[in-house]
Amino acid sequence: MALAVLGAAAAVLSVWNLNTAPAYRDDEGTYTAQAFSVYEGALAPYTYGYEDPPLGWLQLGALAWLPNVLGLGDGTYIGAARYAVAPFFVATALLTYLLARRMGVRLPFAALAVTFFILSPLSLVFGRQVYLDNVGVPWLLLGFWMALSPRTALWHHIGAGVFFAVAVLSNETLVLFGPALLVALLNRPAWVNRVFSVVGFAVVGGIAIIFYPLMALLRGELLTGPGHVSLQDALVYQFVTRSGSGSLWEAGSDRAQLVNGWLYYDQFFIAAGLTAGLLCLLQRGTVWVPVAVASFITPVAIGAGYLPPMFIIGVLPFLALAIGVGLDTLWGWWKAYTPTLGARERTWATGYIAACAVLGVVVVSSIQWFGPGRAQLAQEANEEWATALAWVQDNVPEDDTILVPYVMWQDLSAHGREDPWTVVPTEKADLDPEFLTEHPEGAAAIDWVVVGPNTAETIEDLGLTMADQALDNSETVQTIGGWSVHRVLDE
Repeated sequence: MALAVLGAAAAVLSVWNLNTAPAYRDDEGTYTAQAFSVYEGALAPYTYGYEDPPLGWLQLGALAWLPNVLGLGDGTYIGAARYAVAPFFVATALLTYLLARRMGVRLPFAALAVTFFILSPLSLVFGRQVYLDNVGVPWLLLGFWMALSPRTALWHHIGAGVFFAVAVLSNETLVLFGPALLVALLNRPAWVNRVFSVVGFAVVGGIAIIFYPLMALLRGELLTGPGHVSLQDALVYQFVTRSGSGSLWEAGSDRAQLVNGWLYYDQFFIAAGLTAGLLCLLQRGTVWVPVAVASFITPVAIGAGYLPPMFIIGVLPFLALAIGVGLDTLWGWWKAYTPTLGARERTWATGYIAACAVLGVVVVSSIQWFGPGRAQLAQEANEEWATALAWVQDNVPEDDTILVPYVMWQDLSAHGREDPWTVVPTEKADLDPEFLTEHPEGAAAIDWVVVGPNTAETIEDLGLTMADQALDNSETVQTIGGWSVHRVLDE
């Protein structure tokens, strides 16, 4: 019954006001385009550059066609992709509950942990957007659920390795939670065949992950070389040459601002999860939870490389689990203490603790969840995007070449623009060599530029000279809030 209620609540929250808040983002546009490219038999609408493993958007592509067929959403491709993420949101919530119960957390506290997760503004913002993290996290949790199985069957632990590999191939950053999964496997109550379990988990999971570089090898794109992209180049860009976010301890750095943004959305959930994680260290069966949280904290605290805003998604269910375990531990201590009290004192103390707990939840809800959280369930954040999209569709000739933010690309390219090189994502003119193959004249081929709220930042961060030149030689013909449309002038 609890599972059904929590699943229904998660399902409602996963789609409530989904296409109007939060605002559509460029990363969502990228993954939407990649998901729909699956129907064309391609890994991406342009040259696939190994920025991410493709399994995440292959899963999205399997679901993204359904919302528009069923009449859900706002009729856009990016809106449909958000609905395709909803089942993963629900699965994450349900697996969080099942994991808590498998660790022995009492039903009320397991349900409360899931409630904290699905109501957190962090979940309502990042957990409902088209990010590969949202696709991979349920597979990661399923790996933990298999690893913690009370049975000693070897196939459960092999299954944990397989599901972990699926999570990593859906979003590579989830590999950070591998140590926590290994700790969970090693700290099982039954130590029978421990070596076989660990070897089976590691070998099968490793073999599955190797399919990604194997794919690059078979395509002749494993190592760098002339005339083709490569996995090596992608890794070098991600970990060496890509602009970093600065240090967390540097005032005003991108990393510090991003962490402050996470705290703005739900500082109470983060603080409660971190605090409760300390209580998880007291029990062998739950020690893996703070290891998982530490796997998230470490790169955030000591790293200086690029930190994406959606990185927080991976740790949210583990914070919820920590809270559930922490509350259950405190309740266990209280139950052990109450026999030393008289009946009257026990009744009075229990009522007092319950009243304080209810008051605390009410205060936190009114300050945090009914502020940023309610905004995600009520505000309209995509009206300007929709108006700008409609204007471009109605006024820009289909044969003209137009640069657009990725957040708008799929919906424009599917609107009578079958040639992907007449409507081009802002960064592709500079970063994809095929642009010059299709348009040897370079920036002179660009007729229009659509500028969104983040376009200037994208041009600066990536050093996009063609987009910059086109904008410098253009006139503004339409402005819609934070969006503007520019016609490039003839030289």
